[in-house]
Amino acid sequence: MRAVAPVFQVYRFGGDGPVWWRMVSPNGRGLARTVAPFESVVAAHQSIDVVRRRVDELEPSLRLTERARWRWSLSLEGRPIVESTGDLDRRVRGDHAWRMFAALAPTAQIDPVVHAYRAVAAARPLVSRGAE
Repeated sequence: MRAVAPVFQVYRFGGDGPVWWRMVSPNGRGLARTVAPFESVVAAHQSIDVVRRRVDELEPSLRLTERARWRWSLSLEGRPIVESTGDLDRRVRGDHAWRMFAALAPTAQIDPVVHAYRAVAAARPLVSRGAE
């Protein structure tokens, strides 16, 4: 049996506008994403190429969120360029996640399809019932 590798996906919200990239596992689960959007698909592909070529130069950092969860990011020349797609419950899981990304990124292929998603409406603020 041959293992299926994760892939980089380029996507946008709506028909036109900026694009982002993310690495997804074979089951579609997001593993990492770019920190900032790009003006074009070509620019997004160039960013992926830089990450793949210079992955050994990326500097990791982990931070604790306000909700006591962990997020990781990878920086190149002092500028964050890759981040986790979600929060993790333990620091060790964040450390494992960025290391896994770094191990998989150099050989991950780029999905040729530019995916389009509907824009998500801004979430309404949560109101605590006990704060009345």
